[in-house]
Amino acid sequence: MVNTSNPNAQTADTAEPATRRQLRTVVFAASFGNLVEWFDFTSYGLLAATLAMHFFTATGEGGGTQALLLAFATFGAGFVARPVGGILLGIFADRRGRKPALLLSIGLMGAATAVVAVLPDQKSIGIIAPILLLLARLLQGAAADGEWGGAASFLVEWAPKTRRGVFGSFHTATIFVGTLTGSLVIAGLTGALGADAMADWGWRIPFAIGGLLALIAIPIRLRAEETPIFRAEIESKSVPSGAKSTPDAVIDGEMGRGALVRRLAYIFCLVGMQSAAVYTFTSYYPSFVTQFTTDGSQPVGSGAALFSNALASVVVIVVVISSGFVSDRIGRKPAMMLSCFLVLVLPYPLLSLVIAAHSFAVTVLVQCILAASVALFLGCLPVVLVESIPARVRVAGLSTSYNVASAVFGGFAPLIAGALVAVTGAPPTAALWTVFAAAISTVAVFFFKESRGNPLS
Repeated sequence: MVNTSNPNAQTADTAEPATRRQLRTVVFAASFGNLVEWFDFTSYGLLAATLAMHFFTATGEGGGTQALLLAFATFGAGFVARPVGGILLGIFADRRGRKPALLLSIGLMGAATAVVAVLPDQKSIGIIAPILLLLARLLQGAAADGEWGGAASFLVEWAPKTRRGVFGSFHTATIFVGTLTGSLVIAGLTGALGADAMADWGWRIPFAIGGLLALIAIPIRLRAEETPIFRAEIESKSVPSGAKSTPDAVIDGEMGRGALVRRLAYIFCLVGMQSAAVYTFTSYYPSFVTQFTTDGSQPVGSGAALFSNALASVVVIVVVISSGFVSDRIGRKPAMMLSCFLVLVLPYPLLSLVIAAHSFAVTVLVQCILAASVALFLGCLPVVLVESIPARVRVAGLSTSYNVASAVFGGFAPLIAGALVAVTGAPPTAALWTVFAAAISTVAVFFFKESRGNPLS
């Protein structure tokens, strides 16, 4: 990749080293807020079948495939809002600071999640119910996009030069800690309340918890300091008074507008695989398991499917941090290329195996293998993106490109997977969208120029 450093600007490598206390505060503030946001964001996907019953049928009873597809379409609508959120919150972060943007994103996510917790269903208020649910989901999507770019930049800009990979991996890992927490909370509530009570009213509890956790995350983030790189950008006033505030001027001539657009297009292709894979193998997989797999002669229940999701999240967390750690020693490219290859070749045969095995143990093992395969990529992703874009347009740039890819490849991945199965009648075809995305990302990784050790401006 092109070196985007400005020789006149302060970098993370030349700034005064952060103290251990500062680094602990930074990691905790970014990680806890990130956990909360993704607990909120993924609760919808895990409860899609229940939400379909309440918001996409007039009777409040099971609505079958059509209602579930509408619920997944609303899930995908959150991803449509993500590029908009990325642009607006990204510009805010690049102009006002990473810290204010992170405070704003957690506030928006908490508010949207609290609304879902108290929202009347379609049986009570008619068509207004799914419309309000859609609006809440759009706000969640906008907040999640701002969180992704802001938190990734916040962590990597604070990180010591030789630990950027592992610091960036904390960002991805806490996304899955949030997913894991959501899975455990929902599974625990299902077991404690019973399936009927959970479907009737208990589904509201995770959204209420998410709104409360967002309130707790705000004062934690207030304690963190702004990144040294952003403070240096403000103090240096590198763009003279009266200069153009466009990408051509902002990047000091080292990356003009055309080069920036090409870089963002490249990132779009690079991250496509992980977007499709994550949402197929986490958000969609529980529905796939309950619809098409058995344990002996018995169908797999929703509680068991959520247990599988939780265990896969643990695998992802371990592999992500390990991948980030290794990337600081041998580079980012090896793990990313291996991940793309595995996601190209494994999903279809493994989903076929799940259906044929009639074993819940096999079902869990397959999800863990698929999760580990994409986690190799995820561990390197935040640092790669932060190292790719100059500081003055970093959050807006990486948020926009990453989240457009998330909207295209990931947001509707559950819907596309379900539609492929419905059209073909073959459940393993749920993997085909992910395989397609992996083919695109494989080409992008092939042309990736190692960024480990590059100055971070």
